[in-house]
Amino acid sequence: MMLRLTVIFLCSGLFVVQAAEPMSQMIIGTNPNLSDGATALRFGDYEEGLRLTLDGLSSVLTLRDRARALSNLCAGYLGLGQFVEALEACDKALELSDRNWRTYNNRALALLGTGRLVAARVDVDKGQVLNPDSSLLGKTASLIEAREQRQLVAGNVDSETY
Repeated sequence: MMLRLTVIFLCSGLFVVQAAEPMSQMIIGTNPNLSDGATALRFGDYEEGLRLTLDGLSSVLTLRDRARALSNLCAGYLGLGQFVEALEACDKALELSDRNWRTYNNRALALLGTGRLVAARVDVDKGQVLNPDSSLLGKTASLIEAREQRQLVAGNVDSETY
């Protein structure tokens, strides 16, 4: 339960940080459902953001817009603590485009939520290659390190985690 609250807090921070960046990173083309979905997600209305994004995905024409929408979908599922669904959306987004550092960050959080720390760290590293100055990726890396430390202290180390 503690991880879920931490991840939701970081997801909320994710949208605040993204809002401070150029809006073209959040708003997708001229598709009103995707734009409104991104706005809802940014303000923490995950259910509405997911609904609008899913509706918008039915009419997305470009691969770039589809990849961004799937990344937003991943973030929405993260906000609800639905890590398996988040992973599926991020995986689909990365199949279309592996150049979005936010998607790697989102997937790292989903992997963290499922306890797959090694894979989460790999995704943070991939994201940092694309955006080495991202404070958001740094926060995600810190969450992973904190989880690793807690597991080491508790003696809960397994091959899936490390």
